[in-house]
Amino acid sequence: MGLLNPQNFIYGLSLALLVLIYLRSRSRPTIEVSSLMLFDEAAAPVASVRHVRIDPLFWLEMLTLTALTFAIAGLYVMRPPSVGQGRSHALVFDLGAGMSAHDGSSTRIDEARRAALEIINQAPVGDEFSVIAYALEAQVRHSQTANLAELRRTLADLVPMAVPARTAALRAALIRAHGASEIDLFADRPPAPAILADVGSMSRVNFHQVGSDDSNVAIVSLDPGIPGSTRGRAIIRNFSARPHPAELAIDLGDVEEFHQTMMLAPREQVVASFGPIKTGGLLHARILTSDAIDADNSRYAYAPSDTAARLLVLSPDASVRDDLARVLLAVNANFQIETADPAKYVAPSGPDAKPFEMVVMHDCYVPAVKAESTLLIYPPQVAKNGIGIAVDGTIASADIRGDAGGESTALNSLALGATRVVAIPEWMDLIASATGPGRSSIPIAAVGRNAGGPVGVLAFDVRDHLLLAPDHLDALVLTVDLMRQLTAPRDILIVPTGADVSVPATGTALVTQPDASVRTVSADKWGRVRIRPLQAGRYTVESGGVTTQVLANYYDATESDLGAKPQAEASAPVGKAAALASLQSARQVQPLVFILIAIALLALMIESAMLIGHAGRWGMRHV
Repeated sequence: MGLLNPQNFIYGLSLALLVLIYLRSRSRPTIEVSSLMLFDEAAAPVASVRHVRIDPLFWLEMLTLTALTFAIAGLYVMRPPSVGQGRSHALVFDLGAGMSAHDGSSTRIDEARRAALEIINQAPVGDEFSVIAYALEAQVRHSQTANLAELRRTLADLVPMAVPARTAALRAALIRAHGASEIDLFADRPPAPAILADVGSMSRVNFHQVGSDDSNVAIVSLDPGIPGSTRGRAIIRNFSARPHPAELAIDLGDVEEFHQTMMLAPREQVVASFGPIKTGGLLHARILTSDAIDADNSRYAYAPSDTAARLLVLSPDASVRDDLARVLLAVNANFQIETADPAKYVAPSGPDAKPFEMVVMHDCYVPAVKAESTLLIYPPQVAKNGIGIAVDGTIASADIRGDAGGESTALNSLALGATRVVAIPEWMDLIASATGPGRSSIPIAAVGRNAGGPVGVLAFDVRDHLLLAPDHLDALVLTVDLMRQLTAPRDILIVPTGADVSVPATGTALVTQPDASVRTVSADKWGRVRIRPLQAGRYTVESGGVTTQVLANYYDATESDLGAKPQAEASAPVGKAAALASLQSARQVQPLVFILIAIALLALMIESAMLIGHAGRWGMRHV
C-alpha cells in the first residue's frame, strides 16, 4: 500500500490534539457539592491513578480522525485487476528520427504500430489504452479510452520527427504513463536500465525493440567556402558496420556543382571537396543513394554573396574595432568594413547617403546611424536605448551556461569578463544565458526583429582580445552565429530541426511544410509568426505578398547511428532489467477513500448512539 500525497499527513496532528483535550479534561474533575454549602471550603478528592482509564468514546473519536486523515492523504493499495474489470494500458512510442528508418518495405514506426495494434486486439473487452509519444518532449496523443476505432486512428497519425529522442522526454513520457497497470514501450534502441527501474515498481513494463538494420549514411556538415576564392567541402559519414556506397550531389541554385559516387568503409567519414563556386547563393547537398534515414541525406547552406556589402563598426576601443573587423571578414571576405570611434563619428547625410548593411556598436549607442540590421555588443549602461533593450547594471564576471540554446548547442561552461545585465524585450529570442554572482540566469545573447530591422545583442565585453583567445572559442561561436543571422538574406532562413523560428508577417501567414501540407498561422503583436520545423526540408511562409523560405537541416550523431547502444546508467544489463519488470504481476491502484470515509461515519454513528444512551439514562449533564 502507499499514499498518493504524504504531505497530507499534517492532518494527523488532530490526533495529538484529541489526546491533549482528553488529558486536560481528566486533570480537572468535576466535584458535586450540596447547594446549602456553597460558601464552605471543600478539599478536592485525592486519587492515586495508576492506570489511565480511557472510555470507548475516546477510541471512537480516535478511529474517526485516523480514518479521515488517511482518506485525505490518499491511502491506496496495489492489487491485481478483478475479473471483468478493465485494466489500464499505456502505449509509449519513440518518435525520434531513428523510428523513420527503413527496414525492408516498411519503417520502424510501422513495425511498432503493428505490434501495438496486436496488443489492442488481443486485450480483453473493457481494457483501456492511452497513447503517449516523445521526441523533444512528451505528449499524450490520446487519453485512456476503450474505443478501439479512436485508438487505431491515433496510432495511424503517429509520424516520426527529424529530431533526436531526448532521454528527458522518455522519462517524462513514463511519468505520464504512471498509474497504468501495464506500460508498453516501443523504441528502436533499449533505454538505460535506470529509466525502467523508476517505473518498474509501480507498473509492469514491456519493452518492444523495433528495427535491426543499421545501414545509414548521413551528411554531417556542408561548408560552401568563399565564392571565387576557397573550396567548399561536405563531410559524409557511414554509420553502418559494412561498406556502403554514397552518391553525393551538390547544387548551387539550379546548377550542379558536384556529383560523385564514393564507397565508404565501415564507420568511415569522408570529406568531399568541391569548387570554389563562382557566385553566392543557396547550396543544397543530397545523398541520392537509398539508406535507412532520409532526413540526414539533405543539407542546406548559404554561400555569401560576392557583393561588397558595407558594414560599420563603432567602439571606443581601437583594439576591439580591429578584432570585430577580423571576425566580420571571416564571416564574409567581401565585406567592406568601416571602423570609427563613436565619439568622433559623424553620420553621412544627404540624398546620396545609403544605409549600411549592418552596424556593430560596442559599448556605445549612436541612434543617428542608418543600417538594415544592428548588433549591440556590451551595450552602454543607460536607462533604455532607442531599440528597447534596457541595461540594469554590470557584473564583473559571468559563466556561460552549458544548456544554452540556438545554433551554439555545444557550449560548455565558460568564464566571461564584465557582463551587462540586460532585459530582453518580448520580440527577441534568447540564444544563450549565463550565471553570475547572485544571479541564476542572465541573458547574454539574443536576436529578434523590430520595426527597424533585425537586431542582435551580446551582453559580455570583448575587450582584451576575448574573441581571438583560443580558450574562449564559445564566445567567438556566439558572435559569429549572430553576425551570420544578421547579414543573411531576409527571405532565406537556414535552421536546425526542432528550433523555434520567427518570421516577419502581417496578419496571418500560410505555412507550406515539406510534405506539401498548408496551415494558417496568425502573427503576434510584434508582427511575426513562430514555427518549429520538426521535419527536414523546405518550409515556405507567405504573408503580405512576401515569401520567406525556412530550410531545416537535420543531423544527430546518436540518432543517425542506428547501431548505437544507450549509455549505461546502471550495472545491470538492459535485458535483465526489462525481464525483471515484465515478471511483475500487473497491478493497479485501488484508492481506499470510500472505505475510510465509511469507517469514519460508522464510528460517528456509534458514538452518537452511545451519547444518546447516556443522555437518556443519566440526563444531559452527563453527556
